[in-house]
Amino acid sequence: MGLKDRFAESYAKSKTMSGPEKRANEIMGKLLMKKAIIPIVAMIILIIVGAMMHINGWIVLAINLGICVATFFYIRKQAQEFQNFTPYVGNLISLEQKGKKEYVAILKQGKKPIKLKITHGAEDLQNIKKNQLVQISYNQKYQIAILVTR
Repeated sequence: MGLKDRFAESYAKSKTMSGPEKRANEIMGKLLMKKAIIPIVAMIILIIVGAMMHINGWIVLAINLGICVATFFYIRKQAQEFQNFTPYVGNLISLEQKGKKEYVAILKQGKKPIKLKITHGAEDLQNIKKNQLVQISYNQKYQIAILVTR
C-alpha cells in the first residue's frame, strides 16, 4: 500500500467518523500535542545553542534525530494508552463541578451507582437532563469521558 493509498484511506475514514469518534480524536489530539511540545522546544533550543557555540552541525543533527526517535516512541505509547476506554450505560444521576475543568458524574447502572471523575469531555454531559439514559466511554487513567448516545 502506497503513501497515496494510505492518505486516501485516512481521509475517507475521517469523513465517515461519527460525532463521538471525532470528539474523542479531538480530545486525544490536544493531549498528545501538549506532550509533544517539550521535545519540539528542546530541539529548537539545541539548534540555537549549537549555532551560538559553533558545535559541529552533524552532532546537533544526530542529537535532534535521537530526540525525534525517542519522542516518536513515547507519543506512540501514550496514544495506545489513550485508547483504553470502558463503556458505561446508565442513567445520569448528577454532574457536579469540582474545579475549573474537573467534574464528577454519577451514573446509575442497574442498582449500583458509578462515580466517574472527569477532566476532559464533561462539556457534553452538561446539557443532559437528570435521570436520562446515556452511554459513556470512559478512560480511567486520563479521566476522559466521551458521550456516545443520549
